[in-house]
Amino acid sequence: MAAMPRLLTTTGLLFSLAVVTSGCTGGSQPSASTPAPTGAEAPPAEDAQPAATAAAPAKPRERNEVWTDEKGQKWFGNVPMDAFFDQPYEVASNATAIGGPNGAAPAAAMGEQTTAQQPAEAVAATTPATEPATPAQPSPDTPAPAAAAGGDSWDQLLPLADLDEEIKSIRNFLQETVSSVGNYNSSMMMIPPKVATLAALAEVARQRQESVSWKEDAAWVRDLAKKMNESPLQRGPKDQKRLQELFEGVSDIFNRSKPAGLEEPPAEDSFAESAELRSLMKRMEEAEKTLKTEIGSADALASKKTMAQHEAAILAVLAKIATDKGYGYDDDEFRGYGNAVVEAAQAIRTSTEGGDFSGFEAAMSKVATSCQNCHSKYKND
Repeated sequence: MAAMPRLLTTTGLLFSLAVVTSGCTGGSQPSASTPAPTGAEAPPAEDAQPAATAAAPAKPRERNEVWTDEKGQKWFGNVPMDAFFDQPYEVASNATAIGGPNGAAPAAAMGEQTTAQQPAEAVAATTPATEPATPAQPSPDTPAPAAAAGGDSWDQLLPLADLDEEIKSIRNFLQETVSSVGNYNSSMMMIPPKVATLAALAEVARQRQESVSWKEDAAWVRDLAKKMNESPLQRGPKDQKRLQELFEGVSDIFNRSKPAGLEEPPAEDSFAESAELRSLMKRMEEAEKTLKTEIGSADALASKKTMAQHEAAILAVLAKIATDKGYGYDDDEFRGYGNAVVEAAQAIRTSTEGGDFSGFEAAMSKVATSCQNCHSKYKND
């Protein structure tokens, strides 16, 4: 008797499931106001029966009758028994979400398209536009990049015509001076500044972008001039003969007939190794003195324009050479004085070209002030 309630409960559960299943697959018609599904979603015709139902025998069965057909298929009324769970209570008590432990159903199971499956137009329409990145602002403590210095290349400081003119002047001077012992003795003190300038300008010619006819031999000119000043000059024929031989080699190079057997010069030789700074300063002083004494009026500036521009160019290029760190004055203050002279010399050329005598005087004053301040601090170093 104790098994009777369990049997009744099981029978009742099976009956309820059969009713629900019959309601899902039965012949109830959709309302006339409900739009008829189309395509693949259209329901089977009213008189269509499930395949399993079609396989049932024609003999009518009771709704809650359990029976077996000739193929061994068990039925509960008109519903096959394999439509029911083996353990209905366990299935009913399982509360696990269909989509997994997090309760999120996969997009494909929900009939949604992933981004990869969506058309490009749909993705573009739903994807927010990327905001342009804000350019990084420089820190207030970061200095702005220094602008490249302009107008102070060798070609700009010393035009080719002025380079040729200075070389010609030095050659003429040396040709006359070393030709005899008497001439040498009388002009001996003037030789070192001329020779140092020759060595420095030979290196400038080697570094220039605009070529000179003797550029490929400029290192030999620089080296021969360096040797002419390698020791203090002494009066008499010994140094006169030595300088004469060296100068003949320089002249042959300028005449495009380099002597055979010349010692190979160093591939790289700094200005400081080729020309003594003190001797270059004497040539700078000469240029300043010439400009000051020869150009005393607007008329003189106009009539001696070429000479003024030449001396200003020599002043500018030698002032720049003087700032070479090889001379041992590798500090900002010294370079500041040198750069001030370079700028003033360029201003002299500009004012001379435009006939601006007031500008010429202002530039000359800047040269004098810069040189005086520099000498007061560095002359005895």
